[in-house]
Amino acid sequence: MEIFGYVLTFLCLAGTALNCKMIRYCFIIWFFANIGWIIHDGYTEQYYRVLLDVVQAGTAIWGWLEWSSNNKFTK
Repeated sequence: MEIFGYVLTFLCLAGTALNCKMIRYCFIIWFFANIGWIIHDGYTEQYYRVLLDVVQAGTAIWGWLEWSSNNKFTK
């Protein structure tokens, strides 16, 4: 399970880098990384983290929709 955490961490960092470059696909990466964290944190019984992961997955969807409606961010 440890390697799974490293992969998810890398995905989150990649999403952050894409966000800095204003590339809206960061939200897709973040969404799937957060789904992975939900699985990981549920498996390790860190339910307070599961709540955070669910909220962050929701904000990834929100960000995608916001950036999709703004013509400035088309990548």
